[in-house]
Amino acid sequence: MTMITQLRILTMATFCLLGVYGSCQPASNSNQDNINPSNQIILMDGWNMQSALKVKADGATLTNPTYQPAGWFKISIPSTIIGGLMASDYYDFDPFMGQNFKKLDDPAMDKPWWFRKAFTIDAGYKGKNIVLKLQGINYKANVWLNGHKVADSSEIKGPMRIIDLDITSYAKMGDNVLALEIQRPFRPNRKDGDLAIDYADWIHYPPDYNAGIINEVVIHWYNKVGVQYPHVVTHFDLPSLDIAHLTVHGLVTNYTDKAQQIEVQAKINKDITLKKKVSLGPGQKKDISFTPDSYAALNITHPKIWWPWQYGKPLLNDIELSVYQNNEICSSVRDEFGIREVTSELIDNHSRMFRINGKKIMLRGAAWSPDIFQRRSTERQEQEIKLYKDMHLNIIRSEGKFEDEKFYDLCDKYGMLVMTGWMCCGAWQYPENWTTAERKVAMASDSSMMYWLRNKACIMVWLNGSDMPPRIQSVERDYLNIEKGLHWPNPILATANEQKSKVSGYSGVKMAGPYEWVSPIYWEADKSRQYGGAWSFATEISPGPSIPPYESLTRFLPKDGLWYDSEDWNYHCGTMKFGDTKVFNQALFARYGKVTDMKDYAKKAQAQNYEAHRAMMEAYGLHKYHTATGVIQWMGANPWPGLIWHTFDYYLNPGGTYFGIKKAMEPLHIQYSYATHGIALVNSRLKAEKGLTASAKVYNLEGKTVFSKETPTEVGADAIQHLFSLPQTMTDLSNTYFLRLQLKNKAGEVVSINWYWLSRKKDVLNWAKSNWWMTPQSAYADYTDLQALGKTTLDIGKTSQLINSAAGDSIRHTLKLTNTGSTVAFQVRVRAAQQTASGSAGADILPAIYSDNYLQLAPGESRVVTCTYAVKDLPGAKKEGSEAQALMEVTGWNL
Repeated sequence: MTMITQLRILTMATFCLLGVYGSCQPASNSNQDNINPSNQIILMDGWNMQSALKVKADGATLTNPTYQPAGWFKISIPSTIIGGLMASDYYDFDPFMGQNFKKLDDPAMDKPWWFRKAFTIDAGYKGKNIVLKLQGINYKANVWLNGHKVADSSEIKGPMRIIDLDITSYAKMGDNVLALEIQRPFRPNRKDGDLAIDYADWIHYPPDYNAGIINEVVIHWYNKVGVQYPHVVTHFDLPSLDIAHLTVHGLVTNYTDKAQQIEVQAKINKDITLKKKVSLGPGQKKDISFTPDSYAALNITHPKIWWPWQYGKPLLNDIELSVYQNNEICSSVRDEFGIREVTSELIDNHSRMFRINGKKIMLRGAAWSPDIFQRRSTERQEQEIKLYKDMHLNIIRSEGKFEDEKFYDLCDKYGMLVMTGWMCCGAWQYPENWTTAERKVAMASDSSMMYWLRNKACIMVWLNGSDMPPRIQSVERDYLNIEKGLHWPNPILATANEQKSKVSGYSGVKMAGPYEWVSPIYWEADKSRQYGGAWSFATEISPGPSIPPYESLTRFLPKDGLWYDSEDWNYHCGTMKFGDTKVFNQALFARYGKVTDMKDYAKKAQAQNYEAHRAMMEAYGLHKYHTATGVIQWMGANPWPGLIWHTFDYYLNPGGTYFGIKKAMEPLHIQYSYATHGIALVNSRLKAEKGLTASAKVYNLEGKTVFSKETPTEVGADAIQHLFSLPQTMTDLSNTYFLRLQLKNKAGEVVSINWYWLSRKKDVLNWAKSNWWMTPQSAYADYTDLQALGKTTLDIGKTSQLINSAAGDSIRHTLKLTNTGSTVAFQVRVRAAQQTASGSAGADILPAIYSDNYLQLAPGESRVVTCTYAVKDLPGAKKEGSEAQALMEVTGWNL
């Protein structure tokens, strides 16, 4: 039995309650719309939603201010149909518990739903041109305003489109009513379906297929001419960064039926002003540009440069575009931008390397998945990005599921790179089946994404296809023409996989699997370079299942379904080939032994998740640029509580996967090669490190040291240093044994500690039976002796500290753990928990950042672990001056 050391920490704090952490709840700042005093009204709150089956009135009647939407659901947007029903407490069950998701199925979802919003236009809009901007209608809609049908579903079609509707002749000063009759997409996961959101084999599809309003709805006014989409492109005289040559772009639109003569002004950081005369015909749209050849001020010396967070500060600059006519302002728009340049090059036909501002960068990150109901929470987005950074990841991949403006702003702010583009595997992947209307939707979607995302500093690369290049060459050519015409500044790839496009050539990336569990040696054993080994840029790859900690499992699996092969369990896996965890389970039982209950299963699963995910990231680091250039863990988080493909679970609870990746991604890291038994240093910093001391110790199960070696060393900037290999034979070596690696800097400070549990019996891969999603094994490593690991004890010293910052008060607990026994303490876990009425450890305090976790301690070894979380997430934090308590629980295999 595992003994639990519990430690109560009483924290007294006076704080300002900032609000409850929302797990993907719709964002809402107030009961009123967010009104920008310049020229826009963001229609966020105060919407009503109802099924067309229950609404007898037509759009003209519904948009009469006298109509009372009695019995309608009150929602905020963005919101899908189901998201709105959940926000309105329509369901009397948790859709995520067990198989309750099936209960959401409702024939009403196949019929249209009305989304209605009453709003006010003030007198400042009088005499102006008023535009309704729709940015995310899924899938098609009839639009009504004040009794008039403004546009029908042949025009308003496609969730990735940004659609501007001139409503000047329909809008009124004072009270207005907008209504959208929205029809869900059909068969987006089929080759002949709608061009909407496709989840492939990730999860079960919500029965509304995310129908609704999934991004912003905004009212703009312009005085005859509008300006949008400010964009600044950077070019350096690489390798020098002393001068940034900037080109400014924007889109101006004449909203009148008469020609207009205007002056466009561009201001950068309020100290550079550029002016240009422009002529516009009636209703004309025109891209305008300011180039460094024509405007010397755009050749900026000693610029404020944007860097990915590991390479420097993500500094942002301001750009403002304004339109004037006869010294009277017509419109203006402001945005932030990064002075940075992204380039790429092929190492060989199969491996592409990326550079940021001329510096090559090893890209290691995870895919992004929005909430299954497309609910948005800026707080949730920020916390997830912080968790990515805490794992030392530097890139997010988004496959055809775009977030909102705030998400990309957060990535800009935190210096987190983003890879994005079109999705697999349904209608988007089969352009040969598109009608003329659907092809128009695809091209309008591409244009919309270019305008929207081109100025985001975080966006690194665009993908015109996911699992393959566009299957019709003219489609890819049309995409490329749009992207060139709209000045897309970053690399463009035809596909996220290794196929060669007949239009644009080799992608230099791959997606050859695996997506299922593989042993740690896999990543270096792919010698033929056919699969997912540490070569090329793996744009999506994973050792499969990522079992959440036991405490999270109980939140979405009922007691009678809390077992590793129950129907409830399998329902929370993926679909199709990924509908269970059989491959993972077979390996777990063979390697770690049979399980006694689900707590035992979850404990062993964390160890297997840790070693598998750490090995993937370590292998790509060890072989970086030779020819490994990037790896994207599939995925970062789940869109609902799931058992596969995540680094932290839906509740933001980090398990073995998270801490294995975090360990592998240390900026200065000492590691072991399962393939060569060698020890190496991997430096991810842009500076050389000298005066280092590396050491290795091997312990048997009794805690006896059977090998020890220490050596001075150094490592170059962004480089690898191979040190030595472990001996093939060691006296007193047990069948299962431990390897402890340590690295000290020249000041004698420990900068990296890395533990491995190893077996004299090795994992053996059956390459002959490999396929695109897995490589089976013909033999397994044997860690079953860990079940009989001798007991040990820990001494625990602790402190607590209240941390004040502009972001809100936090609590940091510091625990000094000392192994006072004679055997290695294995998989020691620290957990911040709520205190139950009985004084025991209850639910996790989440989100929380741990400095390290699931760690090992040699006999006599001490380690310090910190845990930090927001005061507002502490149980008992209900009002100012309240007394709040936390329980810090310490567990391990053999405590």
